[in-house]
Amino acid sequence: MSASTTQVPARLQYALDSQRRWGEAGVHLVPVRHHSPACALALSALLEEVHPATVLIEGPVEYAALLPSLQDPRTVPPVALLSLGERTASYYPLAEFSPEWVALRWAGQHGAEAAFIDRSACLRDDDDPRDDARGAVARTLQAERYLARSRSLDALARRLGCRDHDEVWEHLFEDRATADIRSWRGFFSDTLAWSGLARLDVEREVLDADGTHAREAVMSAALRRHLPAAAPTGAGEKGSAAPAAPVVVVTGGFHIMALLDCLDATEHAAWLPEPQPQPGGPAWLIRYDFARLDALRGYGAGMPSPGLWQRAWRARTGASPLDGSGTGPRRATRRTARPVPEPAGAARAFATTVVIDVATALRELGEPLGTAQVLATVEQAMRLAALRGRAWPGRCDILDALTSCLVKDETGLSGNLGAAVASVLAASDVGEVPDGIATPPLVRQVRDRLRAARFIIDDAVEHRVSLDTSRRPRHRERRELLARLRFVGSGFAHQISGADLVAGTGMGQFLEEWVYSWTPMVEAALVRAAQEAPDLDVLVRTRLAQRLTGELSAETLVALVSELAVMGLDAEAGDVCDRLENSLGQLSDLGELVEALHRLAGLIESTSRLRLDHAAARIRSILHRGDAMIARRLSDLVGLEGQEALQAVDALISVRDLIIRSAADDERMGEAAQGAGFGAVLRQIEVLRRSRDAAAVLVGCATGIAASVRALSQEEAVCAVVTHLAMGADPARAADFIVGLVRSAPDVLLHSPDAVEAVTGALTGLDDRAFVAALPDLRRAFTALRPVETHRLAEMVAQLIGAAASDLDTVWTVDPAHVALGSQIERDLVASLVRDGLGEWAG
Repeated sequence: MSASTTQVPARLQYALDSQRRWGEAGVHLVPVRHHSPACALALSALLEEVHPATVLIEGPVEYAALLPSLQDPRTVPPVALLSLGERTASYYPLAEFSPEWVALRWAGQHGAEAAFIDRSACLRDDDDPRDDARGAVARTLQAERYLARSRSLDALARRLGCRDHDEVWEHLFEDRATADIRSWRGFFSDTLAWSGLARLDVEREVLDADGTHAREAVMSAALRRHLPAAAPTGAGEKGSAAPAAPVVVVTGGFHIMALLDCLDATEHAAWLPEPQPQPGGPAWLIRYDFARLDALRGYGAGMPSPGLWQRAWRARTGASPLDGSGTGPRRATRRTARPVPEPAGAARAFATTVVIDVATALRELGEPLGTAQVLATVEQAMRLAALRGRAWPGRCDILDALTSCLVKDETGLSGNLGAAVASVLAASDVGEVPDGIATPPLVRQVRDRLRAARFIIDDAVEHRVSLDTSRRPRHRERRELLARLRFVGSGFAHQISGADLVAGTGMGQFLEEWVYSWTPMVEAALVRAAQEAPDLDVLVRTRLAQRLTGELSAETLVALVSELAVMGLDAEAGDVCDRLENSLGQLSDLGELVEALHRLAGLIESTSRLRLDHAAARIRSILHRGDAMIARRLSDLVGLEGQEALQAVDALISVRDLIIRSAADDERMGEAAQGAGFGAVLRQIEVLRRSRDAAAVLVGCATGIAASVRALSQEEAVCAVVTHLAMGADPARAADFIVGLVRSAPDVLLHSPDAVEAVTGALTGLDDRAFVAALPDLRRAFTALRPVETHRLAEMVAQLIGAAASDLDTVWTVDPAHVALGSQIERDLVASLVRDGLGEWAG
């Protein structure tokens, strides 16, 4: 696209003429697209030729404090400048092919003044925000949404046969010959024409409302302060000779027309308000990664596939991966811009490298790819570029070639091929920010501790780790570090399976499965947290104090004790137990109380996985005091009827399980068994068992519990069953009694023909209506039996009624597909047990 041969609106033509005039006067306004290697290459040529004394860059003014860190040769992109509001994290990312990075590094290497001239980040409200994983608002400070929404650029895309504005940009700018790009005057005239079309599509009111004009007022004021003395002062004037102190202004192309209006004092300059004082604020430099620079993944200021553009940048400049300058080997102090011819075969070599890397990634995923296929794909990319009139194979050409040569069905770039392309075009490698510069001590400390614990933090990929915390102390220490970072809300790690001591699930498994990744969002969260605490241990205690404010439920406090135990914070867990005990004493719901005590019992049973001493003693004390708490609530069950009584059965069974767990722990500790510490509970269960006013289902449940914990001998339990189901008993109460009994202690039936006879007699005595009413609860009760137990019970019942057990069996017709699915599930289960070191459990 050439502005001189294309019919353009009058205002845009004026801007093009003004850009040229100001450039002749030594004020070079450079309209760029953020993260464009073509713009970076053209800018490097401009800088080499004009050698400005001042380089002004679109970016919040407070970032001036970070210039030494940005220009430090040890800083390696991608990195991001970070601003934090109360609930906002604002990112200003830089890659080695970002024009802003090229400008910053050139200024540092050549002694030029560099300055950020944009509105302070704390005042910005014009960018597209997104919620991050921790509920804060994450936004980019380089959004280009008006380019993507431009009607004029959409029309241009249709005219050129391009799919979207990104392909238009590639076709017109990125895929030019290298010498054409380095001819920077024509190149930046064209980028101004391109961005100006988008600018003219936006109404003044929109730019007033979203803060764009307020930003441009600040940038214009900063530019005027840096104008060289010989520059023109108003519209229509022309500079004759370049001044001794040229100025280069690097901003998004969308803003250049407004800056020119202010310099020329045109009528549109009045659209900008008076610039307000900029309060600034703290800012930090963090590592970043390509995945978050990718427009395909939601980044609002980038182009798709940043990994590809970095390769293009290095191919055109000859920059090595370790060349942090961003200007490649041609950063020598040349005063003129001599056209650099395209190296012979450079474009083909670039395409070949990209396709070979995709092929290598495919092979690593188990997809064989031959040399002939690679060569055919490269040839296809080159021919597509030539057919489309491009001097350099672009992203669309390479992706189209990969699709046409390697895709064998309608799936497109998905599956292994899609994964391979993503790994090459949006690699997850992160940049480097040396310790001691623009990084809070907390971030450095956490990184050091993670490295010492052998966690991978040199990329932003999600990693998985299995920890055997019960048998390997080093694994327990690694888990404690992961848990602390989870507790402070860093977003670094979370548990996905295995023994989860906080949730109380998977307790029978040896391994804990965690996933973690060091992303820019993690680093930003730690930077924010560094304002509260200087190191991780202090931060954990700060977060704990915050969590303990206000009224907390017993459930919340139990979870907090569990988290502290998992983090290895024994003393803090013990302190929270004091508050927990008071909260448990105020619970009115038996089920909630017993569930909380079970969670505590689970911690005691997992002491081999935890670093507990003081807290273990406090938890055992709460469990023993839970005796009186439960006993008080058991007394309230006598008056329950109907559905409430049925719901209370679950709580009673949970009480039984707690008694058994407590007895096992007491036995391990060398104390007397038989439910030590739960004497009051057992006495209250006995009261419930003998009560004439209690619901029959609760009486049956209490009878089963007494038998389960050996408060009743087998003979006494059978006698109690026979008594409750004796001839003349109310049939409905008898059915309810059976439901409660079977749900709490099926063994009473399985080992006693007398009890089975009593149950059989009671059920056969029910009329049809009563039996149908009781059937759902009976089914639920008997489903607790294992198949072998059900068969044994069927044999006993059959003998009582003079039939064979086989006569009672139901023959099921099973779909073969379901049988196959069940077999596959069983094989997967066995494989899982073997993987977890439990192969002997599979027989």
